[in-house]
Amino acid sequence: MLRIVRLGLVALFSVYLVSCAAPLSSETRATEVFSAPSAEDIARSARLDAFLATLKSEGVMPGASVLIYKNGQEAYFGVFGDQDREDSIPFTRNTIERIYSMSKPITGVALMMLYEEGKFALDDPISKYMPEYANLKVYAGVDADEQPILEPTTRPVTIRDLMRHTAGMTYGVFGDTPVDRIYRDKGLLGYDRTNAQLSTDLGTVPLLFQPGKIWHYSVAVDVQGRLIEVLSGKTLGEYLQSRIFGPLEMKETGFTVRDGEQSRLGALYQLTKEGIKRLEDKPPFMANQPFLTDTAFESGGGGLVSTIDDYMRFARMLQNEGTLDGVSLISPKTLALMTSDQLVGIDRGDLGLSNTFGLDFAIRTDSPDGPAYTPGSFYWGGLAGTFFFVDPKNDLTMVLFDQVIGTDAIKLRERLATAIYGEVQPS
Repeated sequence: MLRIVRLGLVALFSVYLVSCAAPLSSETRATEVFSAPSAEDIARSARLDAFLATLKSEGVMPGASVLIYKNGQEAYFGVFGDQDREDSIPFTRNTIERIYSMSKPITGVALMMLYEEGKFALDDPISKYMPEYANLKVYAGVDADEQPILEPTTRPVTIRDLMRHTAGMTYGVFGDTPVDRIYRDKGLLGYDRTNAQLSTDLGTVPLLFQPGKIWHYSVAVDVQGRLIEVLSGKTLGEYLQSRIFGPLEMKETGFTVRDGEQSRLGALYQLTKEGIKRLEDKPPFMANQPFLTDTAFESGGGGLVSTIDDYMRFARMLQNEGTLDGVSLISPKTLALMTSDQLVGIDRGDLGLSNTFGLDFAIRTDSPDGPAYTPGSFYWGGLAGTFFFVDPKNDLTMVLFDQVIGTDAIKLRERLATAIYGEVQPS
């Protein structure tokens, strides 16, 4: 049975509905004053209801939830299906999920908090703080004996390069270049390595591109995680807890599901030509081990778990220019820098015309190609389908939670954009 709960459409009645469906977040108090829904709000909610119902009927994912805040108040929450299809455990507002690369904006904000403290400059070479990167080389093919040809870098890799994915690094998971294969052969992203060990090993591997030449998605945010440790003197987990999760009351967010809450972690699935397949602890996608038990590797690029309400608190802080409920993490000026185009004159690579990149955020451009998100919106997503964006122009913030790898095949984000904004491209 389809379960969809909405908040914000009919003020007091909607508060009652959500109180029956799930515990209220700190913003959804009985004393909060809700504005009357507009015709646009009502139409948006109807489209989102239909969108979730269609996903359920298509059988393309076991379950999902969508949460939207607009003008500072909750405007929509919808959920359907199961977090664990095999055990018939319902997908709820309290389901914990692997957010994978949606960890990256959190790590980026954490690093920029140190930037505001004067700990570094964006164009500092990373080797200034992590000397293992002092002698990086660039892969330039193979010689007659099939041995790698390595060239010197034309300039050092900078912290700005790390944050805009122009460091020349790669991931080892999503490509099959000779450098990607070196990453895999060395097991660089294994969970038995500490952040320090990953960084040391990465410093011995050639770059795929010269620094600053092209946007290429990579392990650069994991390097940022190590840089945070070096600059702060804390582990990445300790720093994130003390500076972001604690102050924002993100009680369900961390590198490991809390003791006693393991049953709330949704199962992990993959969408294949044969249908939905459940994934277990088998490379390359370790479904449970790194999230249910402590591991040496605290991945700033993809290691966090969270709930939809927890992540919305982070997203709302961004919507409010760095502040939420009296807690200020970064200044509006710093956030504006992070969400401004950092790729001027640089090849955008796989980003395409409809997107550019700031510092750990993608930014929707005014190109007519791509999903109908408002130009100027900034966003990112995770490997298992989670996605969020902040639309400053319309004061709208959205978080999508599901746990299915491969949702690009069903154009999930494009269809979600249509459900939120309608068929007409926003201006």
